[in-house]
Amino acid sequence: MPLKIDEFKKKAFVDYLDNAKGMIETAADLGQKLAKDYDNIAFVGCGAPNRTVKLINHYVDLKVKTIVKSFLPAEFIHTDPQYIDKKTIVIFGSYSGTTKETVDAAKLCSNKDCLTIAITRFDDSPLSSLVKFKLNYGDTQLGDYSQFIVTSAFTSGFLSKREPDRWDMHDAMLNSLLILPEVLADVVEQSEEMLQTFSETYHTINSMFVVGHGPVYHIAYVLAFCSFMEMQWMHATPIIAAEFFHGPFELIDDSFPVIVLIGEDETREEGIRVKEFCQKYIKKYLVVDSKAYDMKGITPELRNYFSAVVLDAATRRFMDYYAILRDHDKSIRKYMGMVEY
Repeated sequence: MPLKIDEFKKKAFVDYLDNAKGMIETAADLGQKLAKDYDNIAFVGCGAPNRTVKLINHYVDLKVKTIVKSFLPAEFIHTDPQYIDKKTIVIFGSYSGTTKETVDAAKLCSNKDCLTIAITRFDDSPLSSLVKFKLNYGDTQLGDYSQFIVTSAFTSGFLSKREPDRWDMHDAMLNSLLILPEVLADVVEQSEEMLQTFSETYHTINSMFVVGHGPVYHIAYVLAFCSFMEMQWMHATPIIAAEFFHGPFELIDDSFPVIVLIGEDETREEGIRVKEFCQKYIKKYLVVDSKAYDMKGITPELRNYFSAVVLDAATRRFMDYYAILRDHDKSIRKYMGMVEY
């Protein structure tokens, strides 16, 4: 019998990304316009915004020579990277537009010669007030996917002008971004039974590994940190697949669940190796493979770019099941936003 969780509202999910879709052309055009005067891009953001842009970083590093980096804002402030100069674009991501470290990093850049851009919800946020350009996506409950869409469009536009021979998929990228909301909604819907079965079976266990390879590690990080740790106070550890066999696997026994996320980038074989270990030696594991989803409308050559965010969608509803089964509402916090820190 299905658990009594909130029904997935597919149309509402897609509608939450309408504003981001509407920003695709604007973001890409701005990227192309700025490409003639700027050489580098730096992304600055915490948590999910930081990990979202690392998906983009990975793909960009394989394709072009342009320097595109990402920073946690607190580290950005303390290290004050010297490559941030008049030829650098610094993009700040924050769902609320009020994240203290991100706002402070934007203040630091207001005293530099770099060009600054905010990608957040509202134009009147503290973050938006500190930057030169705003690529804001409005009110939505899907800020992570909205940021991914807008940032991908801007980056693609920028690189299509700077290195057109290497970044030759710009039109395909924009077309794929336009269809992405429907693709992600289909993935969420298709994954419900898998998530319910795992949740019902293992929700009483308070520790687990979440393993991802290459860029997929960042999705494992978000699932472990922002979901299981933050929303359920569980001991969930994100593990990069290439390091799984260099210590972490010694913790595993028959009582220890492992979630293995497998995408379609060049490091896929590292995820397959972990899956095969689980099949051979342990009982409690779940493999989520992006190849199980058809991604209808996504350009086939870009499946490796989108596979990680598809895995995020596939596991997105975990917390809806865990919240009911563990009687622990997703919104409960002890410290975050509750005390000074």
